[in-house]
Amino acid sequence: MVNNTEMRTAIAKQISVRMKAKNFSILTLEREAGLKTHSVRNILRGKSKRPSADILQAVADVLGCTVKDLLQNQEIFQEEEFSESKDEQLNETYAYPTLYLDTVQFVNNVLHQKGRNVTVKQALTCFEEIYFHSAQKDPTKVDKEFSEWWIDLVVG
Repeated sequence: MVNNTEMRTAIAKQISVRMKAKNFSILTLEREAGLKTHSVRNILRGKSKRPSADILQAVADVLGCTVKDLLQNQEIFQEEEFSESKDEQLNETYAYPTLYLDTVQFVNNVLHQKGRNVTVKQALTCFEEIYFHSAQKDPTKVDKEFSEWWIDLVVG
């Protein structure tokens, strides 16, 4: 089980490596992502204990990766080794419709249990990120641990 400190370290490492590959400064990344000054800097320095889903999505969009890529606890050495972009994922064959339905149901149940309302954009982001993560890990079931962590990022 990955704890919050390990997850924060993984996110910071992934952002840092991907920034270097794209030759982005912290300020450039923040500006391109439309974020407030120090949003990325606080993640990289470990000051941001729970970066929001919106911030992670904005950073991922600018860096040309998915939020899932930022959550991976492994080093990346070359840009060519980056996993496929979000556009590539969205253009793949819809191979796991049952997994997607299970993902939507799981997210809705968790949100209902937490008594939280989210925007349509936040819900769609949850469905998308959790579906892609689960499909790569085990396409027969929703990764509940990741899902709960991700939903907490969105509603936290």
